[in-house]
Amino acid sequence: MFKHVKFSGLPVTDQDRAVAFYRDVIGLTLATDQQYGSGWRWIELEIPGSPTRVLFERRASEAPGEQPTLNIVVEDVDAAYTVLLAKGVVFDQEPIDAPWAPAERYALLRDSEGNLILIGSG
Repeated sequence: MFKHVKFSGLPVTDQDRAVAFYRDVIGLTLATDQQYGSGWRWIELEIPGSPTRVLFERRASEAPGEQPTLNIVVEDVDAAYTVLLAKGVVFDQEPIDAPWAPAERYALLRDSEGNLILIGSG
């Protein structure tokens, strides 16, 4: 019945800053960037080869949540952590084994908009 999620929303305040972070630091590809309403753009980013995109939504309040807003699967959490740390990414949690799935590892980082992002192995 269902095939995949087309996009998932990510709350941002500054679209240009968020594009720079996700494109230049994280390595996502800019898929769509078009005017959408007054003073806002419809921006979608993608992981090459993945059908699901990230859509920047206007942040409703200034306070980002304390639950992960986005979960990105990586091949090697420790290697991704090392690369991103060298690029200046701020982590709330260095890589550890996931208590919910001992065969998985994860780390938590903050994006340019203060969102909590999980990078994990599964």
